[in-house]
Amino acid sequence: MADSKINLYLVRHGETEGNINRRLYQTKADHAIRLTERGVEQAESAGNFLANHLLEAQGKDPEHFGKIRVWYSPYYRARETAFHVLRPLGRKFDHASGTLTYREDPFLFEQKAGLFDGLDDGSYTEQHPNEAADYQKHIDFNGRVYAKSPLGESRIDIVIRVKHFFGTLLDDWRKHDIRHAVIINHGVTVRAITMGWMRYAPEWLEAEKNPGNCWIRHIHGDSAHGYRDEGYIFGERAPIRDIMATQRTLDNAEDIYLLKPGRPNGIIPPGVNVKDPFAEP
Repeated sequence: MADSKINLYLVRHGETEGNINRRLYQTKADHAIRLTERGVEQAESAGNFLANHLLEAQGKDPEHFGKIRVWYSPYYRARETAFHVLRPLGRKFDHASGTLTYREDPFLFEQKAGLFDGLDDGSYTEQHPNEAADYQKHIDFNGRVYAKSPLGESRIDIVIRVKHFFGTLLDDWRKHDIRHAVIINHGVTVRAITMGWMRYAPEWLEAEKNPGNCWIRHIHGDSAHGYRDEGYIFGERAPIRDIMATQRTLDNAEDIYLLKPGRPNGIIPPGVNVKDPFAEP
């Protein structure tokens, strides 16, 4: 089982009422934000895509297809997205036999902004000028990926948090033959899982743009041959299978000291010059 392939499908939730009206976060808890009608349609489309994609994969290699499990964040918008993704999957795969199952995981929630929860950039600068100035110093000095908002989390904190979830995925794969894990969560969390699983450098996370609603990123591979990041394979205006299309050029790219990745699947942000320790001087 250890050498059979595992497939991760990382899905950001559908469009939410908070995406449409940021002020809503000031009166409604982050975890309680719901999908819009458009968000429901996006989730249904993502579910239909996954159902057809997985049915095709099963047809190509039924012996090694294994089982499907949908994981999702406890936030309402992720639960709703999971509901609408599961319905078309359930029409194609037998959930009564255990071929298709679903679970909630507490590690998959969105990045916590702490003191700035519910506030956009302009609002938290006005309401908390001292804390905002201190946060900006951390961003300027350490980089956004390492900067922790007051009483909140940094992006690196999210990577550390979701790595606890990796053990669950690997146990599912090795012990229960779950070779297709659909993971419905949030924009920063999708990026954190990708960085952690693929062992990308922190600069990758800092350069990577947020996915659109219900974009699906596909990572697959095995312990013997390594893992491949296919990029996004579905989503409205998503750059399909173009893993560089979502990478920004970092402001200080030319000054970053980065060794050439020791794995063939590493991604280098645009403008960063890597150092090869084995190259001739």
